[in-house]
Amino acid sequence: MATLVDSLYMFIQALMVIAVWSYMYKDNLLTRFSAQIVVSISTVFFFLSNYQNVINQRVIPMFQGEYLNIIPIILGLLLFTRLFKGYGWMSSYSYAVALGLGTGATLTTLIPGSVITRITDTIMMPFNAKTMTDQLGGWVTIIGVIFSLSYWLFTVEFTGNKAYVLKIGRVFLMCSIGMLYAEDVLWSQSLFVGAAQMVLKFIYVVVLNIPFG
Repeated sequence: MATLVDSLYMFIQALMVIAVWSYMYKDNLLTRFSAQIVVSISTVFFFLSNYQNVINQRVIPMFQGEYLNIIPIILGLLLFTRLFKGYGWMSSYSYAVALGLGTGATLTTLIPGSVITRITDTIMMPFNAKTMTDQLGGWVTIIGVIFSLSYWLFTVEFTGNKAYVLKIGRVFLMCSIGMLYAEDVLWSQSLFVGAAQMVLKFIYVVVLNIPFG
């Protein structure tokens, strides 16, 4: 038998799920209330977790002798100048540093770690294949990449027989988009099943007093 705390927890879960599902009928007060709860809890959790990280990783080490931590602390405090009229321009320094460091770090890691790696892996797929099926799949992948890229090549006009290149590229693109859509549907269904289990668990355990699962 579920305890009072467990019953209350399952009741809140089921209530939130039903509140969100009620939006499928029409927008209502219960849906807006549940959305406000989620946003409020997420905001408070995000603020407290980041506040604790700043204290533990920057403020305390600064007082222990790591004085360079004062730089990110000052940049973070400058963001709050947007709350005061006439001083909001000072926050632009924080945004500039954050965007500059983020762009630099992304480019130095994304290009060699993702772009170049994907290109080399794609080219080497048929050569590293151990079976005929894998080798065939590697060549199909290379052909698909070439034809798909040609679909976005607007500087060259494909006419006559060359137009088939665009059509084949479109087929590969539609296949990839269809697979992504199917994965998104399956992911959404898994979320739906999990939410439905919350409601059923409340009905079975709390209302009917029957073991669930």
